[in-house]
Amino acid sequence: MKLRRNKLSTSKLRQRNSTLDESMSKSQGSSYRSRRSDEESNLGRQVDRKKSPALHSGAFWLQRFGLIILLLAIAASAVNVLKLSTTAEILPATNSSSTPILFNKAAYQGAADQLLAASIWNHNKVTVDTGQISRQLLTQFPELVSVSITIPLLGHQPIIYMAPAEPALIINSAASGSFVINESGKAVLTATGNSLAGHVTLPVVTDLSGLKIELGHQVLAASTVSFVQTVIAQLSAKKYAVASMTLPPAASQLDVNLAGKAYTVKFNLQNDDPRQQVGTFLATITQLQAQNIIPSKYVDVQVDGRAYYQ
Repeated sequence: MKLRRNKLSTSKLRQRNSTLDESMSKSQGSSYRSRRSDEESNLGRQVDRKKSPALHSGAFWLQRFGLIILLLAIAASAVNVLKLSTTAEILPATNSSSTPILFNKAAYQGAADQLLAASIWNHNKVTVDTGQISRQLLTQFPELVSVSITIPLLGHQPIIYMAPAEPALIINSAASGSFVINESGKAVLTATGNSLAGHVTLPVVTDLSGLKIELGHQVLAASTVSFVQTVIAQLSAKKYAVASMTLPPAASQLDVNLAGKAYTVKFNLQNDDPRQQVGTFLATITQLQAQNIIPSKYVDVQVDGRAYYQ
């Protein structure tokens, strides 16, 4: 009886193990099916992912197209910024009293615009040849001593600053005509006709020595121009007004006629001290007046420290 009970217990144990195995088996099968279902589902997503590169490619080219449009807009803006007008703005470089005399804005404007339009390279801020334009304007207008061109950073109109020469005197020649002479002795402008120089009072020197005068060329030495200006200033300081000045046929001589005086004062242009000569003249006239002597023809102070009169 006892043995039988053991056998029954063993049988029940086996049944219990069998039931457990079946349940585990079902659980594994369910897990397998669930895993397989997930794999199939993942496989479907993988198929969908294989189709997605086309969408990415479209977005890539769309971005590339937008970048191209942006680059074209930047290039168009750069071209517009670099564009240069062929109409310049002309301004005087100085505010000196000579500006209204020699500054012929209408003539400068026409010449500058013509030079800017002459070459396609001058239509661009990068390629414009400002140096050549400046040189050509200086050659065309001898009265200008400097020409500078400013290219605006954002604007399109070039600005040209022109500095006219400081006029010193007018020289009249029967053979060549009348010309404005600057401080360096160069003929910078004609002083006849509709010239702007006719609207200003400048000392006039009449040439009888046979000077060859040409516009834009050297006529007198700079030291001669300075000599004439100094003589006028020194005499004016002592209340002597200059009526006329002449370069006689004799070399290196300046004859000055004073207003209200019958005599001529003769100066030596080779002497680099005009103040000393004017001083000699003033001392001589003072001494002669004290003696009630009035020269009738001339007072010659060409020799240093000496004066001759007649």
